[in-house]
Amino acid sequence: MKTITKYGLWTGLISGLWGIVSFTIVSGLNGAFFHKSIPAADIRSVSGLFSILILAMGIYWGIREEKRKMANTLTFGQAVKTGTMISLITAVLASIFTFLYCTKINPGYSDFMVRDTQQTLTEAGKSPDEINQRLASVRKEFSTGAQVAMALVGQLVMGTIATLIIGLFLRTKTK
Repeated sequence: MKTITKYGLWTGLISGLWGIVSFTIVSGLNGAFFHKSIPAADIRSVSGLFSILILAMGIYWGIREEKRKMANTLTFGQAVKTGTMISLITAVLASIFTFLYCTKINPGYSDFMVRDTQQTLTEAGKSPDEINQRLASVRKEFSTGAQVAMALVGQLVMGTIATLIIGLFLRTKTK
């Protein structure tokens, strides 16, 4: 199997599973043990940050293996191509996992996020007008389409940034 395909599939699979498992488990623990003291949006954000770390590690290992396969000679362009393609495969898989989560595993996800935000805003003493305005944007932000698009674009953008940085360190330096 090609390096790009192997690392793209593994990174996408791990990242997608991480997103589903972490949000499900942490949200459950939040309700059971922490009395919903952590807003669900915060849990989702931390989970997303960790998925960026998973993505960066997959890119690093993929570029490193590609360099090894090429007798430890790798140009910056080759590193960028490898990392960007790993990011693209990961982004597509993460989007598929997000779609499955929002439609099959937790079809009430969007409504849950709206209720959680409403509770958080109410407890913060926000006015009904402020709450209604914020809830309108939350409904859009946590819709299935928006979540899938954010997974696709987010993984691709963050993967490209990580690729550029990692590529600088792993490329073969000319003297």
